[in-house]
Amino acid sequence: MKVVGSLSSGVLDSTGLQGEATAGGPAIQTVDKREGDYSVQHDWSIWKMSPDALTSGFERLRQELPKRGWKITHYGPANSRAQQLQIKARHEKDGSFLAAELLIRSTRQGADATSSKTDLINFTVSSPTYRAPEGVDPNGY
Repeated sequence: MKVVGSLSSGVLDSTGLQGEATAGGPAIQTVDKREGDYSVQHDWSIWKMSPDALTSGFERLRQELPKRGWKITHYGPANSRAQQLQIKARHEKDGSFLAAELLIRSTRQGADATSSKTDLINFTVSSPTYRAPEGVDPNGY
């Protein structure tokens, strides 16, 4: 869990943003309980900034990730109706994955009236799948 937490911190640093971030940290995700397979995932967001600040931070993220060992595998619109800007990357050293989406909702036209208007960047950092040694609790990693 420490590796994913450290990578998440580096991702935030790469944006250069100082907004409010989601509380909490990485958590174990069971892949196959019988076999002891698991991954570590950290989902979080940063918000309470202007759309321009978030957009600039997202661009800084795109520029900084390769300097921090990430290989960008996708940069462009998401495959969704909103087509929000998205970055997908893989960490070259340990194989962790990053998905980041820039969600500028306050200016979106035609959105449902009940939809959130909060502008933010959403992040998911996840490890590859691991197998815990017999008798070892992966929560201690």
